[in-house]
Amino acid sequence: MILLCFFLGVHGQEKQNKFKKSFKASLVIDSDFSYEFKSEKSQKSEVILKPEFSYKLNRNSKFILKGQLYTDFSDNLEVGVPKEETVSNFSKRLFIGDRTSLELREFYFHTKIQKKLDLTIGKQQIVWGETDGLKLLDVVNPQNFREFILDDFEDSRIPLWSLKAEFDIKSIDIQIVWIPDNTYHITQGFDAPFFTKSLFKSPPEGVQSTLNEVKRPKRFFADSDVGFKLNTFNKGWDVSLNYFYYFDDLPVFYNKLQFNENNDPLIVINPKFERQHLLGGTFNKVFGSSTFRGEIAYIFNQNFASNKPEANLGIETSDQFKSAIGIDYIKGEHIISAQLFSDIITHDISPYNRDIFETNISLKVSQEMMNDNLNSEVIWVHNANHGDGYIKPQISYWLNTNTQLFLGSSIFYGNETNLFGQFKDRSRTSLGMRWGI
Repeated sequence: MILLCFFLGVHGQEKQNKFKKSFKASLVIDSDFSYEFKSEKSQKSEVILKPEFSYKLNRNSKFILKGQLYTDFSDNLEVGVPKEETVSNFSKRLFIGDRTSLELREFYFHTKIQKKLDLTIGKQQIVWGETDGLKLLDVVNPQNFREFILDDFEDSRIPLWSLKAEFDIKSIDIQIVWIPDNTYHITQGFDAPFFTKSLFKSPPEGVQSTLNEVKRPKRFFADSDVGFKLNTFNKGWDVSLNYFYYFDDLPVFYNKLQFNENNDPLIVINPKFERQHLLGGTFNKVFGSSTFRGEIAYIFNQNFASNKPEANLGIETSDQFKSAIGIDYIKGEHIISAQLFSDIITHDISPYNRDIFETNISLKVSQEMMNDNLNSEVIWVHNANHGDGYIKPQISYWLNTNTQLFLGSSIFYGNETNLFGQFKDRSRTSLGMRWGI
């Protein structure tokens, strides 16, 4: 009996040790207080808990779970409880009152089969592209525009229930994605600080308008998104070819003039998600201390709000060609990154609130100091056509290995009718802390 108890104890201890080696847990707590200059009040007072768990079944397979508990004590960025009409039932957040939400950010199973096939199944982020600040190919996952584009892409992306398969054929890496999750961009209501009013044409004076509920695709197979990425490395060049068949994450706002029961004119807006094809690619190569990189995206049948009164339901369609080239220069603790973005509408149409050819530029300068404990960074994004943009300076300091402090600002400028200028009254300064274990 004594020997039996001894062996059972040893076996139990071995199982416990094996579990400890296979199971890992971490927690990151972010807090951020932002003060808005124009309104002289708090824009956000948020605390975010980000637990992460991983369990390794064997050397080839593991489970990953990432959660998020989000609280905005100001209840300002997303007022009340959002309806989330553009989010599938399987990806909705659980709201606790008006200020707190609980979200399953990522939950997936990853396995390697015979060292030839990598499979990732579950809720995940799939990131394409090479650019910073503005997106071209990074369209696989939709985005929450709670803070426009100021939030980190990793935090603003909405993870989707997806299947990703990766394998090699000779020197070509192949990635195939299938996304049955019918979730799209989360845009904010009319009363939110970062409501993108520049997307909508104002009705003529004296004419009212009504916005109907968006028609979201709901069929599991027929409305799925699918795509692939081919990647190869040759003579120092890292090159990819991307294709994606998907629903545009921003609906088309079809509108029609009608008359109500009093015979008064009324513009009825019917948002609807439409299918698109995207073909593009990336390239990059290192030259000494610099990296030259680029990205292109050709979108077939993109829909645009039109300035033409005769446009069918207020919408015109054209192909769209986007490109970006960038240079990253690294010298010691200094990093300088510059990018040039081009956006061309290929057909002769009259789009609302933009030009046929648009150009944006961005510049990012950062420096590490004090043995990498102190980092200073400035990001500048500017639209050359309309003269609007934003500047985002920030400094961060590691108090210790677990705690980091942030101090920064986001300053918008330009005409309020343009993409960046519309938020010039939302310029802010922010103070935050990140703590992790």
